[in-house]
Amino acid sequence: MPNLDESVGRLGKAVEQLTRALEKGAIKGGDGKASGLAESLRTVQKERDELHRDLETLRSEHRKSSSALRDAQENYAAMQVVSEAVAGRLDGAIDELKNLLKQ
Repeated sequence: MPNLDESVGRLGKAVEQLTRALEKGAIKGGDGKASGLAESLRTVQKERDELHRDLETLRSEHRKSSSALRDAQENYAAMQVVSEAVAGRLDGAIDELKNLLKQ
């Protein structure tokens, strides 16, 4: 998720720059420019908030997926052990049957 984190960081910096520009415009008396910047700022803040929500959703899904993967790996390892035990017993039973048939 480095790309998403990086994007969120860049967006945060852009919001800070817009905020500073808005403050400078208001101080200089540029009402028309300031209102345009204020609207841009609201839009960027909304996008930032959406990105934060998406990031949290992705992190939650990542945690769930990691947990499911660990469970699957543990089940696979347990099944391998059982499979090897069954194969060993089958080999032993086959050998016993061969010995019985030879007699």
